[in-house]
Amino acid sequence: MPASTRYDECKSADGQIRPHWQPIANYFQSLGPDGFRERSATIDQLIYENGTTFNVDSDEGRLVRPWRLSSIPLVIDSTSWSKLESGLTQRTVLLETVLDDLLGPQRLIKEKVIPPEVLWANPFFQRAYHKLPSVGGKRLHITATDLARATDGTWWVTSDRTRAPSGLGYLLENRIVTSRVFPQLVRQCNTRRLASFFDSLRRHLRSLASRMRDNPRVSLLTPGRDSYRDFEDAYLARYLGLTLVEGTDLAVRGGQLNLKTLGGLLPIEVLWRHVSDRKCDPLELEPNSNKGVTGLLRTIREENVAVVNSIGSVMAQTPALLPFLPAASQFLFQEPLQLPSIATYWCGGKKECDFVLQNLNSLIIRPAFAVTGAAPVAPSGLSESAKQELIGAIKAKPHEYVAQQKLNHSTTPVWSEGKLEPWHVALRSFQLQTKKGVEVLPGALARLSPAEQHLEESTVSGLLTMDCWISSSQPVDTETTLLPSFDAEISLKRSGNELPSRVAENLFWLGRYAERAEAITRLLRTTLVRISGENQLNELPEIPRLLAALAAIGQIEPDYAVAGLDGSLPSVENMLPDSVNDPNQPRGLQATIRSIVMNARAVRDRISIDAYRIIQRIGSDTMDVPAHTDDNMGRLIEKLNQLITDLLAFAGIANESTTRTHGWRFLQLGRRIERADQTSELLDATLVQPIENEATLSEAVLDAVDSLMTYRSRYLNLVRPAPAMDLLVTDETNPRSLRFQLQEIVELIMQLPTDAKLIGLGADEKLASELLHCLRMADPSVLSEIDRSGKRSNLQRLLRQLIEGLPSLSDAIAARYLIHTGTAQALTGVIPIDVN
Repeated sequence: MPASTRYDECKSADGQIRPHWQPIANYFQSLGPDGFRERSATIDQLIYENGTTFNVDSDEGRLVRPWRLSSIPLVIDSTSWSKLESGLTQRTVLLETVLDDLLGPQRLIKEKVIPPEVLWANPFFQRAYHKLPSVGGKRLHITATDLARATDGTWWVTSDRTRAPSGLGYLLENRIVTSRVFPQLVRQCNTRRLASFFDSLRRHLRSLASRMRDNPRVSLLTPGRDSYRDFEDAYLARYLGLTLVEGTDLAVRGGQLNLKTLGGLLPIEVLWRHVSDRKCDPLELEPNSNKGVTGLLRTIREENVAVVNSIGSVMAQTPALLPFLPAASQFLFQEPLQLPSIATYWCGGKKECDFVLQNLNSLIIRPAFAVTGAAPVAPSGLSESAKQELIGAIKAKPHEYVAQQKLNHSTTPVWSEGKLEPWHVALRSFQLQTKKGVEVLPGALARLSPAEQHLEESTVSGLLTMDCWISSSQPVDTETTLLPSFDAEISLKRSGNELPSRVAENLFWLGRYAERAEAITRLLRTTLVRISGENQLNELPEIPRLLAALAAIGQIEPDYAVAGLDGSLPSVENMLPDSVNDPNQPRGLQATIRSIVMNARAVRDRISIDAYRIIQRIGSDTMDVPAHTDDNMGRLIEKLNQLITDLLAFAGIANESTTRTHGWRFLQLGRRIERADQTSELLDATLVQPIENEATLSEAVLDAVDSLMTYRSRYLNLVRPAPAMDLLVTDETNPRSLRFQLQEIVELIMQLPTDAKLIGLGADEKLASELLHCLRMADPSVLSEIDRSGKRSNLQRLLRQLIEGLPSLSDAIAARYLIHTGTAQALTGVIPIDVN
């Protein structure tokens, strides 16, 4: 359909710029093409630095994609928004009342306002939802409405989101970015601020606590890092000051919902859930779920926890309900809907089904009871056989389908490929229902696409998003802030016990993988620098041992460590760059970096923004290491140099900007255990069996462990085994030595919580103390001695003790402190589930 037959958000029908768009038009006209490109690049850079991503499903599994934000905002004038705001307020109250009736007295069904099949045939309905108590007199606290503007400028509702609407965090990120890029333009347009809405949201959540404490514990329940909500949940939790939790972090004890921490159970008063209704309690709902908490519904019935939105709220967003909302409004309030739904026909009625089948090509078909992520079907685009198959499915189970009128979405200008183009736009508004009434967020999440059908699919469908500005003719409030007030006193504390075991585990492995990546990168760099020099490989006696060390830590094929097989293998010059680039090598550099990013994403609400930006750079930059050519060997070494710099930057921020809580201790434990393990493997592969020119090998090992400068400052250029052994193994002042690692490990373990019932030392304490004792008793001169067999057996015995003992120490720490929860097992047959 030509753009001229659609409503243009920017221009009127006669082609004139709308008055509320005039400041935007003037500003961007003054920028010119170069200014557009510059602002777009700045926005992309900010999105990248903030780590703003979303997860999408594909044939390759769930992928992480960068968020995309238009450099041009969508502007809506205050008069138009006020009318829309009134309609959204009415609709929110209506959905609240309808949901409360469906889960309670069911008058609407008894009076035949809503067909009983809409409730009883809905596969998402559970008997356990019935008569669950509301929270603060409300079931729907945070809702969203999907909107589109028709050709005549009328707003239509395409769907309601009442379960746990997504997009609020992305909307906030869009505003923060555009405000940084266009601060003067935001003020010039008198753009209404979002802070007051989020302040109301935070206050409202706190007010729902049953015990009405001054500082109640409010948690956000997330499905986890594999969910499409991963970024948004962590973002909102950080912004609002909430505790981000997963189902495995929680437990019900004595009718109270608790957070499981290293220091014991802590009560949770308010839970903002972003988990599907049926997955919230495996005891009464979906038995296969590991996203929820066993016994949660009982706790809700006893009113010991406030869950937002109420479990069962999914029933208010089913598409089959849309055709009956006008009648429900008349029945309940004796007033028509101010904000109409797009024409929707539930095929469960014979008259409606006949109409749908007769007008199939002019409609789109949806599942009647889908709640998220279900793409519509446009029969006009189907082959004849596919269309007949669809008709057969509708006739077989008509109550499972709805049909909706096709809507011509309005367009708005987008800067694309160096020019302005009209793209289709859809909005998602957000509403907060409190004791004072309904507060509509003064803005929306705008999704854009050149192809209209993409906007019908999901929150993250479309190719681009846009910040939505509500302009005003009057100056807007600038006083609201999310900084805490000073009205109430807060007890001072320096505790670190409020750390869930899951978070401790992720921090522990984040430390391990970060240290592993540094050790791998240093060893690769040491090897490549020597290979790329002027000497031939046969003139470098240290190379076979360095290759053996790389093989020992899983970077190259073990055959490279076997003398005599080198002639049948690819050349080292070609093999090493391929090893760096290989994403499928389980213990390779790329896999290690992916693990760093994965664990950092799981605790992004626990690490600083600066630290996460470094992780983002580590994860993106190293995926583009050049393949080997003679010219690229130097570039490859520079890439490794940059990676080491980034890893050191992360370590520095983690050490200098993190309070010494248990979270920091587990991060450091992971680092120290991994450094000790990597160093032990390196020394075992290189220095146990002496070579003829041992000085060059010792120098390479010292370089790989970042101790060469220290050695030269003490002994100049005279490299000997005994001083090297002392520096790398027994020197308690060298932060790279084995003894230093074990000293730190013992000290860190001693600071972790202990079980008062435990007599004596725990298994982890015993193992760490034993390994440290071995290193304290070691004599560098004895370690460097070569016995009759021609090797350093004393060194080998010590290193083998460490190589075998460190994994056992890691397991002992995990067994004592980290997650013990297994996957929930169903006690009944498997039931169908919806994909969250």
